[in-house]
Amino acid sequence: MSTIQLGKQTKGIWFDEKHFSTDKRPWFGELPQLPAGDFSFAVVGDRCGLATPGVFEKALDLLTDLKPSFILSVGDLIEGYWRDPANVHEEWDEIDAKIAATGVPFFQVVGNHDYGNPMMADVWRARKGFEYYAFRMNDVLYLIINTENPPHEFPEVFLDTIKQATELFKQNPATPLEQLFSGMATMSPEEAAALSRLDIGIGEEQLAFFQEILENNRDVKHTFVTMHKPGWKSDNADFAELERMLEGRSHTVFAGHFHSLEYTNHSESSKQYIQLGRTGGLTHGANRSDENLILWVTMKSGVPSYRVIHLGGVDAIENYEPQDH
Repeated sequence: MSTIQLGKQTKGIWFDEKHFSTDKRPWFGELPQLPAGDFSFAVVGDRCGLATPGVFEKALDLLTDLKPSFILSVGDLIEGYWRDPANVHEEWDEIDAKIAATGVPFFQVVGNHDYGNPMMADVWRARKGFEYYAFRMNDVLYLIINTENPPHEFPEVFLDTIKQATELFKQNPATPLEQLFSGMATMSPEEAAALSRLDIGIGEEQLAFFQEILENNRDVKHTFVTMHKPGWKSDNADFAELERMLEGRSHTVFAGHFHSLEYTNHSESSKQYIQLGRTGGLTHGANRSDENLILWVTMKSGVPSYRVIHLGGVDAIENYEPQDH
């Protein structure tokens, strides 16, 4: 297991050196060297699929000003589902440059759009090195999990429909959903059923890595788990094993995928589930929780508190007309 040293501290960022030997990293910047005590970080939701132009950029601009200690993503930063690696690199080049320009440490998580087939998985590793890791900030532990292990193969009709929908949405974000996804009508019942399943893959390698991390950090006050798909909504055996490993720990699980904010607090077991709303991705419904947002997390004495920042309620002063007095 490899550690990035922070000054003279032995606490840092760990990855699975048994399976990865690379100088590439799936994050930007370095963890700040904070004195022991309170700090804040931000969590952003899905930028894609079907990114509304300018929304994720607005979130990055705001976080650049607010200066959290770092930013966590729950995945789906690119539209993905490409057949040509050149298209994948082009998308990553664009969004990675915007993230890096903030100057705020940014930790990436694999989403299904980011890792939608074996070729895209190869591009991720070529650019970012590996898909799961962990880090520690003072007395708080963070586990970053890949729920797309292995990447799922999708029917050709689905891939064609996604590309058609992406282009139509870019031309007119008000295009009705039934028009965006009209190609789905040609799918077989079996193909449609496969798409509706919440397929999650974690695997023995990740579980072994996180087991070691947890054992080596028994003294933390709180543990955050970040993944793309909400494992608690599945009957996945690997997620069940992860939950077993977390028993007795005060912990929070972040996920995305469904573009709608949900919060579940299991006070009897010191466990919280937070499904992030979208930060640019297409709304999946008409609920208030489908507004574009950022989750702001403040740690005080190892206890988290949460504030939801709705991007629709944030504006630049320049957009207000001057008043004569």
